[in-house]
Amino acid sequence: MIDISQSFELGDDPILIVGRRRKPKELEAFIVNLDSSTFVELRGIAMSTINVARRSTAVEWRPNLVIEETQLAVVDSGYLPPSPGAAEAVDEGLFDTDGLLGAELLDLLRSPGGLESLTPAILESGDFRFYAIIWPSGGSGRLVAFVSEFNPVAIRRQAKSFYSFDGTLELTTGPDFALDGIADLVVTSEAIWILRAVAFDRLFADVRASLNDVEASVSALQSALPRLAFSSISLKAIRSVCAIKPTYARRLQDLSETEHIKSITPALLKRALEDHGADPRDFIRAGVVEIDRDEVGELLDVLEGRWYEADFSMEPRRAGRWTRRSSRPARDLAGTDVDL
Repeated sequence: MIDISQSFELGDDPILIVGRRRKPKELEAFIVNLDSSTFVELRGIAMSTINVARRSTAVEWRPNLVIEETQLAVVDSGYLPPSPGAAEAVDEGLFDTDGLLGAELLDLLRSPGGLESLTPAILESGDFRFYAIIWPSGGSGRLVAFVSEFNPVAIRRQAKSFYSFDGTLELTTGPDFALDGIADLVVTSEAIWILRAVAFDRLFADVRASLNDVEASVSALQSALPRLAFSSISLKAIRSVCAIKPTYARRLQDLSETEHIKSITPALLKRALEDHGADPRDFIRAGVVEIDRDEVGELLDVLEGRWYEADFSMEPRRAGRWTRRSSRPARDLAGTDVDL
């Protein structure tokens, strides 16, 4: 059962941003300066969304999932970077945003303080795609954002004139800004809660496409590993886990294209596991990879070469993200007096 019991701390002042796409792959957002009179209503939108989520049945998101009225879908957002200044230590690999355009939106949610302020001129010309109400430390000390795929200035174009009625109809000034009562998505550091599937599909279209490609990526990995067989249970575990974890989906896709992958055999995998102090029987039996859902991440780590031991303490560690390190050329120390 998926846990959505996370507590939220919404006592701090909220942040409101609005965003649009100026180009297909370029997101632009603005921070909205808020009067304190807006805080109660913004907090009310967040609480109403949380209440709807609490009454819903949480299900794992998968491509083409139809979310019923009584459900919300949950997708892993492990690639979301932590808020700047987060106190706890962070495993960088859990927050790898490389290659995910949807991470552009996540970065805006994470660091709204650096955005340009919304002005009346921008408001007048803006065809906005979304807005988000953000508490940088509202989710147990980490980010929580309530995102809606809705143009908050659309109301200005939907009516020519506005009126009030208190027994007599009177012309009144129209609103500049309108917000929906319930958000479409709740974004935390651990997951995205999806209340409206079409909002996720549009705002995170590239992430969705990456998850949709999992089946092809599994086939490509099998082709790239001709000497390493996977059991049907293992393949099912890889498909199911990578289909809901965007970072894993991307890693799976990249893994089949790496230089070293074709050389991996059962014997080499066994030796690598032993070298890192792991029991090979947890991953491979009779020359066939045998894993369950909980071991998919570790298998990807090993195949990518992310496990290592600290030079002096020999503490087992995991490289959050790996890049090729250039060797420093040896210096010519001839004629110098150096103690080594």
